[in-house]
Amino acid sequence: MVVGVNPGGRGGVQGGPSTDDIGGVQRYTENLGVTYPIGLEQTSNYTAYTANYRGANPFPVDIIVDKDGKMVYIAREYEPDAMTAIIERLLAR
Repeated sequence: MVVGVNPGGRGGVQGGPSTDDIGGVQRYTENLGVTYPIGLEQTSNYTAYTANYRGANPFPVDIIVDKDGKMVYIAREYEPDAMTAIIERLLAR
């Protein structure tokens, strides 16, 4: 299972709509051909989080979870080759 989560309050990221515009997000992901679930965060939650968080912004973050629910990969930068290698290894089991 793949789940995409986009924090709110970041309208226009990579040409996408604000996550407060659910219809806009749905059209955007359909245009991209996304077939996996997308989680949306409300702007108020993201704003509250960033107002109380000290340090570098933790978004984006990529996490791969195996079939047992164990996080097997966590990265702050998108690294498709590393992610593909992990997924292929997990699928080979």
